[in-house]
Amino acid sequence: MMNDSPTIINLGCGFNKLIGAINVDAFEICNPDVVWDLNKFPYPFENNSVDQIVARHVFEHLDDWWGALGECARILKNGGRMHIGVPDESSMSAITYRDHKHIFSLLSFHGIINYTSGSNAWAKTVETALPLKMIEYRRVPFKEYEWMIKWCPWLLSFCAKHLRNFIWEQRFEFQKQIPIGGKNE
Repeated sequence: MMNDSPTIINLGCGFNKLIGAINVDAFEICNPDVVWDLNKFPYPFENNSVDQIVARHVFEHLDDWWGALGECARILKNGGRMHIGVPDESSMSAITYRDHKHIFSLLSFHGIINYTSGSNAWAKTVETALPLKMIEYRRVPFKEYEWMIKWCPWLLSFCAKHLRNFIWEQRFEFQKQIPIGGKNE
């Protein structure tokens, strides 16, 4: 009997495991399903084998975030989705946290346009184009600060103005799209 449930990978899970996902982390103490250093390529998954990838607060810690994004594109199925969460560029935690190696903004993932398919090919160069299209971008409060949203509007406005450097993260959603006539390797 075939298993029709989607294959979901939670990269850099730490102690925040997702039920129903393959939880991956470099540290055995987190008791992940797969122990793997995300700085080591290739990842231990087959090409085009994953329906969804979740990477919350992972990419800012990696040595080669672009290589990791390429690995994610490799293992995603065509139409598969990837959810990335990183600290907002204006967040003090993005700058001051000692293990952060990269700071991201909306433009971090901005690349060239693949005129053959009409999709965004997020890349540093034409040769390194990835078949990923950004389908959503949101700037949201860190989960730890969501309780503030229930405050009265003037207090929320005051705190948003004066605490903006602490409470925001960015969430990106990409979808793998192979150009017409392109290779799905």
